[in-house]
Amino acid sequence: MKGFQTLFGVILGLFLMGWIMAGCSGPEEAAHPGNEPESAAPVHGGIYRMPLWNNPETLDPARVKDQYGAAVVRQVFEGLVRFDSYLTVLPALARTWQVEAEGRVYRFTLRENARFHNGDPVTAADVVFSISRRLRLNPAPSVLPHLMKITGAEAFRSQDQDRVEGLTVIDPHTVEIRLVSPHMPLLTALGMHEVAILPQKIVEDSTSEFARHPLGTGPFRFVKWDPDRSIDLERFDGYFGEPALLEGIHFKIYAGGQDPAVLADFQHRKIDEMAVYGDVREKLADQADVQWFHRPSLSLFFYGMNCDHPHLTHPEFRKALSAAIDRTAFVAQVYNGQFDIARTILPPGMPGYSPASPLPDNDPDLARQHLDQALADGLDQVPELELVSAFQTSRVAAEMEMIKAFWAKLGVGVRVRYITDWAEFETYIRSDAVQLYRYAWFADMPDPDSILHPLFASGSPNNFMQYHDPVTDDLLRQARETIDPLARAEVYQKAEAQITASLPLVPLFYMSVDRVYQPDVRGIQVSALGAHAMPLNQVWLDPSAMP
Repeated sequence: MKGFQTLFGVILGLFLMGWIMAGCSGPEEAAHPGNEPESAAPVHGGIYRMPLWNNPETLDPARVKDQYGAAVVRQVFEGLVRFDSYLTVLPALARTWQVEAEGRVYRFTLRENARFHNGDPVTAADVVFSISRRLRLNPAPSVLPHLMKITGAEAFRSQDQDRVEGLTVIDPHTVEIRLVSPHMPLLTALGMHEVAILPQKIVEDSTSEFARHPLGTGPFRFVKWDPDRSIDLERFDGYFGEPALLEGIHFKIYAGGQDPAVLADFQHRKIDEMAVYGDVREKLADQADVQWFHRPSLSLFFYGMNCDHPHLTHPEFRKALSAAIDRTAFVAQVYNGQFDIARTILPPGMPGYSPASPLPDNDPDLARQHLDQALADGLDQVPELELVSAFQTSRVAAEMEMIKAFWAKLGVGVRVRYITDWAEFETYIRSDAVQLYRYAWFADMPDPDSILHPLFASGSPNNFMQYHDPVTDDLLRQARETIDPLARAEVYQKAEAQITASLPLVPLFYMSVDRVYQPDVRGIQVSALGAHAMPLNQVWLDPSAMP
């Protein structure tokens, strides 16, 4: 077997090693993730209780576009490959793979003991079906551009052919993928939850039901979904890998955020973990036995701007909005200094990241110059803007007040609209009516393509900003075909420079993975992709750690 893994995954994993902070000495005393007492031995059993800050739109992994659904499908499904906590590509349903023809042919050998949750074996035909299905989905999944490099993918998506020429079943446990040209992100992309392997017969017989009652190959299988309340999973004893230590997982849904409710439930030990934002750290300071976890993540929090909206068509006006914000004060006052301010699109630690040409920050004079230029170029008047948020909490309210104050200095008024149903929110930001929207993007894989292509490529289903630029598109295509990692990073830097020259979004800060866990939680292995991407099969509950 000629093994193949991304160099980026190895380097990035070494760079982003995080830490878990033991509770007895407060958040200043650090230890490594999963660093249990020497005498601790894993205990089987128990239900892990995890919060979801919104109701998933679907549990069909190919259609999941939010963290809430991703957190669930990561436990229920497996792909051909997976990432470890250091973002190295490892075998999953494929036990081995070979790369041939200078990166144009991939041959995967499946595990013979891999089973779906109904007991059916995983076959090469299921793999071909799963990948082929992604090619015809609408709206297109964010992984689609990677899959379109497969020979015959375009003809299949346009329905000119009834099969994908580049997907071949060699035997029941071997599948071959042939590409039209080398495509560096492919193997990494196959670790995304969108490319999980599905049971062909079950999906074909019940596509609509599958999104509500998923059936996968992961360490946990689906039990029930009570919308806006909870989702329950149970251990799958037929899992091909190490069986889960937990008996099951209970996802409690807090539709629309409900930060106070989440905090209260954690303090009363009704949930086992929660994200740490704003003043949560201070409110939990007296609970000395909890565990604190911090790690940089490959993510960006930003305000997206609809470049096709009459109020936001002028790049100079968009630059004025960005330059007027004091990001340091913004993060310090709203988020207690928890995050690093963002003056680039690619986050630190991502290949291609460069701080050499940061965006202006807290520069009222420059913001006024940009605004004057926009007015000179044809902006009729300074408009009132609508900023839409999927969350309505006290923290978001404080954030909105600061943004209003920054932009008021330019004479720009802001009205805030809250759409707390996630599906309704995403429908709205896809519409022509949206002006600005509040959003966070987490990379699905340790590759610059995972941020730049979904957000900025023409025709991308996540390009809610309606940013269209042929130069950017050409650079993104060029980067995907560049084999040398240093040359590839340079192409992505050029693409980012091209995007920031137009500035279809306002970068605000790079998000980190900040979570707090109950004292009995063991086996935490969060990667820079975020807590929602962490498999829970090696997490266990230590009864001796509870007070």
